[in-house]
Amino acid sequence: MPKLTKEQKFLYSRVAMLLFGVGWVLFAFAGLKGFSFWYGGFVLCFWLALGCSNYAERTTLWLIANRPVPFLIFYAAIASTFFLLDRMAIDAGLWFYPMYHGWLFVVGYLVWYPVAAFSVLEFFYFLIRVFGEKLVFRHRKETFWHNTLDRIEGVAFLAMIGLIVWGAAASISPVLLFSVASVWILLASMKLAFHVQNGRQTALLLAVTGFLVALLTEIPNTGSFEWVYLSAPVLNVLLWGVPLWMLLGWYCFTLISLRLWIFLALHPPHQINT
Repeated sequence: MPKLTKEQKFLYSRVAMLLFGVGWVLFAFAGLKGFSFWYGGFVLCFWLALGCSNYAERTTLWLIANRPVPFLIFYAAIASTFFLLDRMAIDAGLWFYPMYHGWLFVVGYLVWYPVAAFSVLEFFYFLIRVFGEKLVFRHRKETFWHNTLDRIEGVAFLAMIGLIVWGAAASISPVLLFSVASVWILLASMKLAFHVQNGRQTALLLAVTGFLVALLTEIPNTGSFEWVYLSAPVLNVLLWGVPLWMLLGWYCFTLISLRLWIFLALHPPHQINT
């Protein structure tokens, strides 16, 4: 089979981006109109549209095509982490899936959760490009406070993951998990701002990514209720039908995805000395 020319690759990629872009909009509209299984098509099209756009940035689609082993490691970490998180949340009474049973849970855990993580990463890279930034790491002179922040963030991350595992296996207080997760979110955001070139802007774009992905994902669900939220310990006020605590949850989801991406898939990270 003859190789495609650069012009053909460019044309086909743009056609694919257009088709997938139309696809995720249509699935989101279907969710608003009450289609109970809108999310799978939405998140898959959303990921592929942005993945095609970001391919030159060597993001998730590039990793699948060129470095399958690191991708599989990243995929396994993402799938297992969010499987445990979801089981913990269901057991803690934070949400449930009224239409899901049997094999639909398997598809959700092995496909939709990982694809959602890939999507938030692609959306983050997309926003970085739109605003003229780069995910470039900088090696700054280490200080006592820098080392302390790194160590405390690592401990907080492990503590949060430990609570998620514990909560998936037995009952756990949502208040405890919310408290530890909130501390980790703050520390991880500070760490990202410290280690990345133009760190404040990049950390802000990550927060914007979490907020926009939350709205794009949660608002269509208010018309179909593919999943249903229950009462959380805090922030149960609704914004456009979405509880505020889920905005914090989506930012945490985005941070976890980025952390695993950096340490498991981004080899080696682009870095500059300062």
